[in-house]
Amino acid sequence: MARAAPRWESRGLGPAHTAPSAPAPRSDPAAPCGLRRSPLHLLLRGSTRNVSVWRPQASRKAAVKVAPCSWLRVLLLLVGAAAMPGTSAGSHCYRHFYTGVSDPSPGVPVFTAVGYVDDQRILHYDSETRRQEPRGDWVQGAVSPDFWDMETWTLWGWQDGFESNLVTLRDRYNQTRGSHTLQFMYGCELHEDKSTGGYMRFGYDGGDFVSYDLGTRTWVAEITQARVTQCRWNEDKALLQDARSYLEETCIVWLRQFLQHGEAALQSKRPMAQVSDRPSRDGRTTLACRVHSFYPKNISVVWLRNGEAQPQETSCSGVLPSGDGTFQTWATIEINPSSDHNYTCSVEHESLESTRMLAVGVVIGVVLPVVAVMGAAGYFRRRRGVGHRAVLHRAVPTHEALQSQAPERETQEREALESCG
Repeated sequence: MARAAPRWESRGLGPAHTAPSAPAPRSDPAAPCGLRRSPLHLLLRGSTRNVSVWRPQASRKAAVKVAPCSWLRVLLLLVGAAAMPGTSAGSHCYRHFYTGVSDPSPGVPVFTAVGYVDDQRILHYDSETRRQEPRGDWVQGAVSPDFWDMETWTLWGWQDGFESNLVTLRDRYNQTRGSHTLQFMYGCELHEDKSTGGYMRFGYDGGDFVSYDLGTRTWVAEITQARVTQCRWNEDKALLQDARSYLEETCIVWLRQFLQHGEAALQSKRPMAQVSDRPSRDGRTTLACRVHSFYPKNISVVWLRNGEAQPQETSCSGVLPSGDGTFQTWATIEINPSSDHNYTCSVEHESLESTRMLAVGVVIGVVLPVVAVMGAAGYFRRRRGVGHRAVLHRAVPTHEALQSQAPERETQEREALESCG
């Protein structure tokens, strides 16, 4: 399940997989997915012929795997979902990230492979445990029991290939020392309109190296040092066909299967919002809007002044995982407490009714501070062509609000402001 490359075989970038016409039922044994050793170092150097590949027994059905959608940044892969860009609303993505480093350190193994469905990590492998493991109870039910053994076998080959590749690339770049990183990202996306997309990308030291263009069905060198690789991979017509087949067929099959089994875990969760305030510099006031408990991670939070968005004045902490499968974020704005304006924290998320918008409002100049809490009395206003918009208010007398919420609120707001920079 980790990564389902097409049938690369002896030409290959990956394990020997064949896309099934339909996802294999749980009772079907997962086929061994792979290579005894990754041929990547041979592909980068030159000939791809006569690469030894371990093939599944004829009596077994081939297991398929899947892939990702993200960019070449070392930290992006090491941090995982917290840093990964999400898909658009209504879209789903199956992602895989492989990272190899020449100079490992505590917490950064020689080789790491992780897989995601949307924002949920579903697998993990690293060179320290040398074992691929599922993440999430539902993942176990999506594949046959021996699937993880086969995936582990495959990733042993990838680990060997990455170690060899790092040596090859160091020579190609004329590097004699220092720590270097090789990355491989691949995956597919299923859009709301049923269209699909996919990609495969290799990167070196945080920069693009070579990628597969699904439109032209060719490999494209992103840098001079990759031109040899581009030419040789494009000469192998079977390899080109395998890449296309995997991204357009095999990967989508696995994505649908995981979505079916992980329906509950991957279901959208409505955001909760809370607005608070604190004194700021020069007699100004900082309004903080905390939005949490939402899934998926794609969300838009902006402060409105008298109904108009203030994106330039809104500072955001970024979207961070909450540790329970949901996400959280903060948005702040500095205001003049003596001004007669209405301020609203506007939240757009796919789980919020037909408009996908929630607004938590504060009225400045009449009662300050005002604490707006999602769940208080509210009203819905029908907007033509847009749907519902919730405006929720809960006014608390100044001294009561300060006394009852001061310690916890000040701590949370201080952390939010610091993270916003």
